[in-house]
Amino acid sequence: MVTEPRLQEILSRFSDIKILVVGDFYLDAYWMIDKTRSTLSLETPWHTSPVVDQRYSPGAAGTVTNNLNALGVDTVYVVGVIGEDGFGKTLVNHLNENGCTTDFMINSADRVTPTYLKPIHRGYEDVAVESSRFDIENLVSSSFHLEEQVIENLNVCIPLVDGVIIGDQMPHDNLGVITDRVREEICRLATEFPEKVFYADSRTRIGQYRNLIIKPNRFEAKRAVEPEWIGEDVSIDEVKEIGNTLLSRTGQPLFVTIGPDGILVFDSEKISHIPGIFIEGQVDPVGAGDSVSAGLVSSLCCGGSCIEAAFIGNLVASVTVTKIGKTGTASVDEVIDRFLSL
Repeated sequence: MVTEPRLQEILSRFSDIKILVVGDFYLDAYWMIDKTRSTLSLETPWHTSPVVDQRYSPGAAGTVTNNLNALGVDTVYVVGVIGEDGFGKTLVNHLNENGCTTDFMINSADRVTPTYLKPIHRGYEDVAVESSRFDIENLVSSSFHLEEQVIENLNVCIPLVDGVIIGDQMPHDNLGVITDRVREEICRLATEFPEKVFYADSRTRIGQYRNLIIKPNRFEAKRAVEPEWIGEDVSIDEVKEIGNTLLSRTGQPLFVTIGPDGILVFDSEKISHIPGIFIEGQVDPVGAGDSVSAGLVSSLCCGGSCIEAAFIGNLVASVTVTKIGKTGTASVDEVIDRFLSL
């Protein structure tokens, strides 16, 4: 499918490309709680949760940037919206530390910085258990003025890059960065700049994108054509029918991930199945889709074919899923080592 020299050739070009990631940037906050230090509050009937350590990292669209930077992409621009709060400052600091260019991030006093607070409780014998997450998200729609700022920054930044990755993560319509109006502008820009790779990933609105590449999983693809569907599985044969429907809407190549079975690539009238990469031992699938996106889009920006890009996306994800207990990334060397082990 891809020879070692061809893989080396594509990966070596990653250091020459520039990619923009636009969308919903979250801060992942891990709070380590030592329950052996807990005391009963004097004022309430509750025991305390002593936080003894904190760890922060960019999440959602930020996870894609983590992967792009680990793969050695030359410049990763980000366009998103954060609040004028401590979490926003922490998020931007970590994006900068990871090598992102944050000049186009927007601060707004009217928004909060989307944050996932993940308490990890430790007791005796160092047993750690992650408890229910606390989500901080915006509960009202973006203002017209804020949409204008996002659109303006997109129009300034897109001429500077080779590819654009849209991370449309907010589950509720128009509460995130990619509002209906911003999405319409992105689809328009995809036609204005046909030489650039435009690529969207969205859990709930993937069927609303036009003129650009989309990458749903099989369930997201099914719901894109049958919004009322509530089933439990989608067969590969069903995915092929659904994919052709979505391809007719987008007019651009389509990638549908099918779990451990890999990726189905729809390009014009041709359907190609890129098998998944078998991994022995324990795996952690958190962030695997973002790993695929980073490897896939980077490869397309370097002149890789759709089939080559899907294969490299699979390779990247096959490395990151082996990094247990964290949202992993993969370096170029790790990707090559995985290929040589196949």
